[in-house]
Amino acid sequence: MPRKPAHERFDTLAAIETRAFELFGRFGYEGVSIGDIAKAARISKGALYWHFSGKEELYLDCLKRLHAIFDSYILEPMRREPDPIRSIMLLFSGLQRMLQDPRVENGIAGYWLTPSTPETAQIDAAQRAFEAGAIAILRDVLQRGVDRRQLDFAGDLDELARATISLVEACVLPLRHRSADEVHGMLAVMARTMFRAYARSDDVLRLAFP
Repeated sequence: MPRKPAHERFDTLAAIETRAFELFGRFGYEGVSIGDIAKAARISKGALYWHFSGKEELYLDCLKRLHAIFDSYILEPMRREPDPIRSIMLLFSGLQRMLQDPRVENGIAGYWLTPSTPETAQIDAAQRAFEAGAIAILRDVLQRGVDRRQLDFAGDLDELARATISLVEACVLPLRHRSADEVHGMLAVMARTMFRAYARSDDVLRLAFP
């Protein structure tokens, strides 16, 4: 059989990735089959297997796309911002912008439903590596706040970094059903609570909430 033209192969790959990302986000790894994805993308299973060796490889590709979304809205802006207080605020404002992205509007809770099996070991490793990298970025930001004598975590810094990243992941799940104003209000409360607990002075609060 002759190979398809490059643009047709690209269109097919884009359809597979888009539909797989949506289906895995809604139903998780075990809730979606290769046949489900092929049907949603309006292609044959053979066409799908031409691009991906199986469900694990396709799921891992989708998971990395999700990580890239988190990175573009939250982690990379935080990494680039030299001021620690502004960087922390970018965590909350970035999450709010991310929740308005059409790629996550149909839900991504399924990416937290991956079973721990030998088949999914590579997927689990990729998720753990992403979370470790996110925690390291936030920990660095928090430490800079301590070094500048703006924040005081009294030994809670490492635990707070881990808890905050877990909270960000958890927030993505229910908050997408809220209106933009509701999301803004809830994230603002979270941010104010964090700064009131750990800011060393009212000046820091004024920096965070001018």
